[in-house]
Formats: sequence, structure tokens, C-alpha cells
Amino acid sequence: MLQVAVTGASGRMGGAFMEHLEDYEDVQALSVVGSTCLEKVCQTQAPDVIVDFSSPDATLAFAVWASAKKVPMVIGTTGFTLTQLDRLADTLHSVPALLSPNMSLMMNLVWRMTANAITVLPSDAVDVEIVEKHHREKRNAPSSTALKLAQIVAEKRGWSLAEALRHKARWGLIGPRPQKEIAISSLRGGTFNSEHSIIFAGQGESLEITHHSQSLEPFARGTLRSARWIVKQSPGVYDMLDMLGLSEVLY
Repeated sequence: MLQVAVTGASGRMGGAFMEHLEDYEDVQALSVVGSTCLEKVCQTQAPDVIVDFSSPDATLAFAVWASAKKVPMVIGTTGFTLTQLDRLADTLHSVPALLSPNMSLMMNLVWRMTANAITVLPSDAVDVEIVEKHHREKRNAPSSTALKLAQIVAEKRGWSLAEALRHKARWGLIGPRPQKEIAISSLRGGTFNSEHSIIFAGQGESLEITHHSQSLEPFARGTLRSARWIVKQSPGVYDMLDMLGLSEVLY
């Protein structure tokens, strides 16, 4: 029986994950809504893994607890600053931890496909635009998934993401598009669940990779697969590409 403590269980993704676990007889979910609650829960039922869908500050507190107790973590929380991500990595180096801004298996394949495309498409002839759509209640923009796409592009092209990233509406006489630019457009409205597109615009041709999700089930399914995997790993910080064996370019 896999004991899973779900931190942030009252949130949108945490609740969807809890509901998903009801279909599995070999998994027991322990609902956690705060660090104090985590301590109380674990006094009676020691979890095999913590799955976190809370908030950046709360995640850091849970990570300190997990590191002290040597409990693996799967972290799907988004909205971290670079400083918070560095602190998280330092905190979790002594336990197995999987961190991903998107728990969908297909979205992780999009990241690898993006890396492949950027490896072969010339930076002086192919521009990159990213478009993401989410429901009206989403708090952060751009999405962490879109930022991950931009990060992949910047790393493969040897660019500074801070210098190349553009996330402002184009308006007026802005002049020609700079060659060294990665643009993200964020759309918010209604009940959009999650949609991400990356567009490679070349000379006389273009390529677009789009991921649509119709529900939260794919994210919950990927999270459970990650939880089953991380409990078998050595200490260190991993992502879903490590789990899928896709940490390197495919060819």
C-alpha cells in the first residue's frame, strides 16, 4: 500500500488528484492542508511520499519537513521565483524529489520535442512565439509551463532568458521583431483548462506544437506515476523527463 500525503489537497489540482486516487486500491491518500496538519497526520500514518500542490512558500516549508524526515516528494506547485527554486533544490538534495511545473506526460513530450526542434532550427532564421490559455481564475502569468518552454529555447540557443523573454502586448510602431526574442502571450478567460502552443516561424514555413488538456485527469495520472517512481530513486532532484527516460535529445 502506497501512503501518499497530499499537501494542498483542498486546492484545484490537489482535489483532482485526491479524487483520482479513489480509483486505486493499492494507494491510500492522506489529505494535508497545512504544515501543522502534516505533522499531526504523520504521527499516526507515516507517508511513503508527499505530493505537493500548495503554494511556493508552503512548499518550501513542506520540503524542510520532508528533508528532515527523509520522505520523498513530488512537487507540482507552480509560481516559484528563481530564488525559491534554488532554495528548494538545496533543501531537497538529501531526499528523492521530482519537481515539474506540469505533470502531464504529453506536455513533457512537448518539452522534449521543443528541445529537438530548437537544436536543428537556425536561430537567425526561425522565430519562436509561445501562446498559453488558462481559465479566468489562474493567478500567475505567464504560466510556469510556458516559462519552461521559453527556458528550453533559451538554453538550447545559448541566450539569457532574462534578456530574450518578452511578455508584454505589442502595440503601436514597435519596429521589426528582434532576432533574439522569445515571446509569450497569455490568454485568460472562462473555463479554459490548459492549452500551450509553441510556434516556430521560419522563412516560407512554420511549425506549431500544441498541447490541449480537456480535464485535470492527465495531470493527476502523471502525478501518481511520478509518485510511484520517485520512491524507488536515490536522493536528488529529478523532473518528469528523467522519469520518462527522456533527459537527452532523442536522436
